[in-house]
Amino acid sequence: MARARLQYLTDADRHFIHEQTLRVLAEVGVAYNTPTLTDLLVEAGATVDADALTAKLPWELIERCLAMVPRTVLLAGRDPAYDCRVGQDGILYTSDGAATYLLDDLTGERHEGTQDDLAQMMCLFDAVPEIDFTWATITPGDVDARAGNLEMARIAFEHSRKHLQDEVRVPEQAPVFVEILQAIAGAPLEQRPIYSVTNCTIAPLQHDREMTEAHILMARAGCPVFVLPMPQMGTTGPMSVLGTSILNMAELLSAVVLFELAAPGCAIVSAVGSAVAEMRSGLYLSGTPEDGLINLTCIEMSHFYGLLTQGSAVSCDAKACDLQAGAEGMLTGLASALAGCEVMLAFGLLDSAQTASLAKTVLDADTVNAIERFAREEPIDEARALVDDIIAVGIGGHFLARKSTRAFYRAGELWQPHLWHRGPFEQYVGTPLVKDAWERAHELIAGNDVPPLPDDVARHVTKLIADYLKRC
Repeated sequence: MARARLQYLTDADRHFIHEQTLRVLAEVGVAYNTPTLTDLLVEAGATVDADALTAKLPWELIERCLAMVPRTVLLAGRDPAYDCRVGQDGILYTSDGAATYLLDDLTGERHEGTQDDLAQMMCLFDAVPEIDFTWATITPGDVDARAGNLEMARIAFEHSRKHLQDEVRVPEQAPVFVEILQAIAGAPLEQRPIYSVTNCTIAPLQHDREMTEAHILMARAGCPVFVLPMPQMGTTGPMSVLGTSILNMAELLSAVVLFELAAPGCAIVSAVGSAVAEMRSGLYLSGTPEDGLINLTCIEMSHFYGLLTQGSAVSCDAKACDLQAGAEGMLTGLASALAGCEVMLAFGLLDSAQTASLAKTVLDADTVNAIERFAREEPIDEARALVDDIIAVGIGGHFLARKSTRAFYRAGELWQPHLWHRGPFEQYVGTPLVKDAWERAHELIAGNDVPPLPDDVARHVTKLIADYLKRC
């Protein structure tokens, strides 16, 4: 079997990065910023400064914690038909998250996201079959910020049947989240983990106290954890692909220790969030060649440690669905896929992950399908070689009448896009691709009838959020 793949690092490179990552954790350590872990870290053999809430981590401790991490992870859907398993079901694709704005793809104008915008995006994510699970893509500005993530989860599950991923920002929200999720799932989270948490470290070498404490509670309840270090090359990370990758890996391994000590055996995925800073403005960049190289490095190193991975890809810094958006998305998407990622953070955002786009969401489906075609396994054998056909057709003939042409075409040998323009020029002249994509997105939304949450569940969820706000 042949398969397009990319190995960026040599064995010597991987061992060098491993040694330098361990040096950072042993000599500098990490700030966990919560007393919750102090006794656990001391007992496990870390060198702990209890006053500063920092710890230096020996390899023996890290290695023990790595051995606890499961090698497959169930991401349950609200509807079991949408269950998926990281490490078992090929590359899984999810939507990108935490955008502030929604773009009008036809006018180029954007506005701050609302609850209605989030509902619309989640309905589209539910309708696009290439999206295996979701992140609540838009942060709506018209909800009470004290319960923002709770409201986002409620809206997301009302409009999608797929697994949801997001942050839990404060520990006080965790018990409410667990009760909401178990009510929606109709089962304990250990059995039906319909929600996973994205745990962002704070570069360089820190963990957010409130998020850490909240996610420990979520992990203990059965939620998988996607660890998302986010050092930016040149600002919160050093000005090299290699240095930023080493910092990413140090923060990742510190999080593995954190969660496996606090919730032994909890599911963890290495989600590469490290990127590049635009040095004149400080903006986060998500579509650069360096982003692709950081993903290559960190995916390979995560596999070196036996961890499942999520690549950050198909996003872009472009401000519209244009040539730049497609080029950047394909560059980073191929890098992650060829490195062998198990999950790809892929759908829906542009403008350095600040702006959501309906048109880009459906165009991203063509991008990931093209990547899948490029990266799939291909038999190298007589059946595929078609040498008998070559001999039969001979010099100057054609293959249109051959049975193999029809059979292989129907079997998908030639990949067919949903929207990308092929065929005669006259068929598409004057019809911008983005307009086709915008119309297709609205067709999918209008035709997608997501079953609502049962009335008693919806009332219970609404009451839980209202009661939480009363206590704030």
